[in-house]
Amino acid sequence: MRFGDLKQELLEGVYDPGIFKAFFLAGGAGSGKSYSAEKATGSAAGKFSWDSSMEKITPGKVGPYGLKVVNSDEQLEYGLMKAKMSSNMKAYTDDDTTRKELIRAKAKKKTAKKEQLWVNGRLGLIIDGTAKDITKLSIKKKALEDVGYDTHMIFVNTSLDVAIQQNNSRKRKLPDEIIRQTWNEVQGIKNELANLFAGGFVEIVNNRAGEDVFRKSFVEVGKLIKRPPTKPAAKMWIAQELEQKKR
Repeated sequence: MRFGDLKQELLEGVYDPGIFKAFFLAGGAGSGKSYSAEKATGSAAGKFSWDSSMEKITPGKVGPYGLKVVNSDEQLEYGLMKAKMSSNMKAYTDDDTTRKELIRAKAKKKTAKKEQLWVNGRLGLIIDGTAKDITKLSIKKKALEDVGYDTHMIFVNTSLDVAIQQNNSRKRKLPDEIIRQTWNEVQGIKNELANLFAGGFVEIVNNRAGEDVFRKSFVEVGKLIKRPPTKPAAKMWIAQELEQKKR
């Protein structure tokens, strides 16, 4: 996205339907978080493609609610492609793993910069991650709430067998031990996450889920998005932005 386009998007943020809403994604690797988020929010979460010159093709608006997807894996995959590295991490040597981690560090920096611009514009967010570090997640949740965001969670649940199968069927494959590890970690804190996001916790059971499951989730998420911002900081920011537009 060009800077001029991003600047215009931020200026129009006060009219964005998903303004001051942040949805954290939780679920182990291979649970199908990005796909489930796409279905539950009507967005293009995790959907991207590349042209022959390896330039990023920006999909534009990510759905009817204008939620922006924060996902460093997208930048990681781009970095791997530029480095001409395989996306099948099961076949990595120790040297490959070291190179991949360097690329991941750069991907996280780029993603964080983009996320900060979106937060500055108070745009709606889908924050894609496993959510296995509940302390780190809680700190980020509070930081967003301090500037006016209402925070929610979409928890994507699968059986371990399905998570492994889905991992093996996708292009970017992780080692099975990582799938098992993240699955166990996330299952172990599920109740804590539900309490942390009480009143805004949406669970999707993605064991080859049918469209009826995603349709129900879309309705649930839509109700949360359509609620007016509740935080005083959000109401003050909106009032100030609208006043500036009158000048």
